[in-house]
Amino acid sequence: MDKGLLRKTADLRGVADIRLVTLEDGPGRGQRLLIGRNANGVRFEVAVDRGFDISEVSYKGFNIGWQSPAQMPFPLHDPGSEEGWGFLRNFDGFMVTCGLDHFSRPHEADVSHYNHPHLKTRKMPLHGRISVEKARLLSYGVDAESREISSEAIVRQASLFGETLELRRRIRLPVFGSELIVEDTVTNRGFRPTDHALMYHVNFGYPFLDDTLTVEGLPDPLLSELRSYPPRPSDDFGEKVDVVDSRITPHQAPVVLRNEQCGIGVSFDYSQATLPKLAVWRAYQSGIFALGIEPRTDLRAGDQRLLGPGESRQYYLRIGVAELK
Repeated sequence: MDKGLLRKTADLRGVADIRLVTLEDGPGRGQRLLIGRNANGVRFEVAVDRGFDISEVSYKGFNIGWQSPAQMPFPLHDPGSEEGWGFLRNFDGFMVTCGLDHFSRPHEADVSHYNHPHLKTRKMPLHGRISVEKARLLSYGVDAESREISSEAIVRQASLFGETLELRRRIRLPVFGSELIVEDTVTNRGFRPTDHALMYHVNFGYPFLDDTLTVEGLPDPLLSELRSYPPRPSDDFGEKVDVVDSRITPHQAPVVLRNEQCGIGVSFDYSQATLPKLAVWRAYQSGIFALGIEPRTDLRAGDQRLLGPGESRQYYLRIGVAELK
């Protein structure tokens, strides 16, 4: 216990805080948020009712994350609507978790391994369902002994004669540091093997995302491709996704994004052993204007796509923010 610090700020609110609030107006009315801040100027929001995802990150007043025209609606739209593209009516925020049994485009999946006599296939929506599930809060607060802001919750995605997958997530930020850490464990709580797939859609927006942004640490061909299309809004831009496999084309860890005009750098590290693929999503269309860095599992990994009853897998992200010297 840091008694010297407690003598100066009795409950640490002078240097750090995390509060549970409920939105009372607008498209997101009724949903819970955890709002945290630390002594180094890092501020973040956790969307408790949207998969316990990180909806916002800023540093010393500069926005780093991305906000979409969807404006974090609540209640959320069914991802299975609009022929499986309903996710796009919910999509918003700095970190959006995709899974837990599917990500990528909608498709018809074989679900015969759940052993229902009539249900053999099921339509999987774009980027799965976990991002619309509400979390059960386990804890949140500022700890004087560890000098850390933390929050922890469990999010469950389940269906009869389908998956019963549980995401246990802990989000940590040092009181006097600038590295936001996400630690996840996904567990099959059912009694049949279940499909498992996971992608972290980490999205950067204006003013951190601008034509002065540079990226380092990715393979040279991908860096050349990114440099050939600087991030500038265009009415006619659609989206473009490039994917690298770290097992075939290793890349530097962490990936570093810098904006000299803002004077901010962001380092991005993740568990490459369990997230062997990395995608870069560019959606520079006017009014959307986003850059996504997306670590993901391998959808074509055979038996690695399945979790046995009671089996778990661990993942982490580390996102550091600093002023450029």
